[in-house]
Amino acid sequence: MTSARDNYRLAPATWVAGSSDVGLRHGTNQDAMSLAVRENPRQAVIVVADGVSTAFGSEAASLAAVEACGASLSRSLEQGPPGAPEFGTAFTTANDAVFAIAGQDEPSACTLIAAVVSPGAIIVGNVGDSRAYWIGDDGASLQLTADDSMAAARMMMGMTREEAENSHQAHAILRWLGRGTPDVTPTMNTLRPDGAGWLLVCTDGLWNYASAPEDLAHVFHGVAERNDHPAEIADGLVTWANEQGGKDNVTVVVVRC
Repeated sequence: MTSARDNYRLAPATWVAGSSDVGLRHGTNQDAMSLAVRENPRQAVIVVADGVSTAFGSEAASLAAVEACGASLSRSLEQGPPGAPEFGTAFTTANDAVFAIAGQDEPSACTLIAAVVSPGAIIVGNVGDSRAYWIGDDGASLQLTADDSMAAARMMMGMTREEAENSHQAHAILRWLGRGTPDVTPTMNTLRPDGAGWLLVCTDGLWNYASAPEDLAHVFHGVAERNDHPAEIADGLVTWANEQGGKDNVTVVVVRC
């Protein structure tokens, strides 16, 4: 039985778009995304969540989280000083929304990543292992987030990326939204790009197949050579992930900066 969430696209502006797909191995799409833009000043709020598949109601939890976080960040931008969105409040609000979805005896959980793109700055906050990357026109490729995962912890202790991400329980997450999480304070990073480029926000359904920034940038450029619109690029990256095996839900958002 198909659902509208199995494959969908959001494109609120010509310079930002997202694509989400159930993949080839899962019965439902537990990823969710929320995109909001305004043109004066030109800003975007991007929120992506990945439901924890072993938790009850993760599809509903991820959707509730992105809607609550996106609305909170948008209000913060409208009401607060320029360039100072309240990420902590937004993530707490999203966590409350996840709790509201779950019953008392049926805990739910999801990861959450949010980015605010403003003139001259990209601010990113995350809990879990969804990621943001910067792919610059000058050839730069950067991972803007640090995973809350066993793999990331092992990399901090000296393992190589390849060893850590292929080790036992590499994808076990250490923080999440929902019952039992130790903390929902987002890990923050701010990038002030030197030039033009692309922000890419994704779940592990994409980066599982090209984790290192330079590897994902190579894939991105291969897709972008055949497509020049953000929506087409996002769709192309989802298609590429499915061609690699599609073992997980995949969500990709691209923003031209």
